Amino acid sequence: MVTDSLGKVRRLGKRLERGGEGEIFALQDRQDVIVKWYYPEVLKKRGDELHRKVEAMRELRDAQMTRDVCWPLIRVFDDQHRWIGFAMYRAQGVKMGFLAHALLYQRYFPGLDRSRVVGYLIRFIEIVQQLHRAGVCIGDYNLNNVFCMPSTQQVTLIDCDSYQLRVGGTFYPCPVGSPDMTPKEHQGVAFRNIVRTSQSEAFSLAIVLFKCLMLGRHPYDIVGGDDPVRNLRRGNFAYGEGGRDVPEGAWYDLWRELPEGIRDMFVTTFTSGANVPRHRATLPQWHAALTEYRQQLESGECSRRLIGPGSSKKSQVLHAR
Repeated sequence: MVTDSLGKVRRLGKRLERGGEGEIFALQDRQDVIVKWYYPEVLKKRGDELHRKVEAMRELRDAQMTRDVCWPLIRVFDDQHRWIGFAMYRAQGVKMGFLAHALLYQRYFPGLDRSRVVGYLIRFIEIVQQLHRAGVCIGDYNLNNVFCMPSTQQVTLIDCDSYQLRVGGTFYPCPVGSPDMTPKEHQGVAFRNIVRTSQSEAFSLAIVLFKCLMLGRHPYDIVGGDDPVRNLRRGNFAYGEGGRDVPEGAWYDLWRELPEGIRDMFVTTFTSGANVPRHRATLPQWHAALTEYRQQLESGECSRRLIGPGSSKKSQVLHAR
């Protein structure tokens, strides 16, 4: 059992998930609300800091946030009235990580085509833009923290208490992240010491877009046998100028079926943009390009089919080696 800020007792349902900082529980009397309960060791080490940040986020919620973001709603206390976490709306849908997967997308998103994928990405960009207008950066871009509703174009973001924000003159960093989703200028820096910007956010978001449009491929894998992080730091993009390292088969077909303008935006962002942040495509540019692409898909100008591994026609090498 837990109590809310008014002292009302709330009965927890089953545990839904265990994360790095706490556990997520259902509420017995509210199917649309869940509770995040931080681990005792996390509360002992960072409880005051977390409490201040969650309260700052709750201040923003009233003016800036919608149901598209699982934002902290209500403070939650234990039976001794010690703060232990917060309640938030429950996300509906399937993790974007399953959408950006060469095999799983067929199971979790039956009938998925390019138009629906692009629709999810447009909505995702719109939500990120909404956050940016409120002075919030996601920081930790993780496809498992974005939910897509298979039957609609609804997108919902979860695990928001890690976001970077500035409220009332106080800066709250994003203390977590993934090196393979982090731009070069932030590599090798402790995540809690990074100050995310619109340009660093645009780089991480472009990786999400690429992985979804390319059914799970990371823009910096493949090349020279190196891991994505090393290639990222070098701006070594397999699909860049010359395209000598574009993998054959379905991956080649997926890449070539993208409009030339979108391919050019990826190439610029992941080559020169790896070193020069101002060269990266911006969120408004991505939104405009994907909106045009969706119109081309719906009009039949571009193919809506998704080509998974094993279903592709035999492709030729992009250039003679």
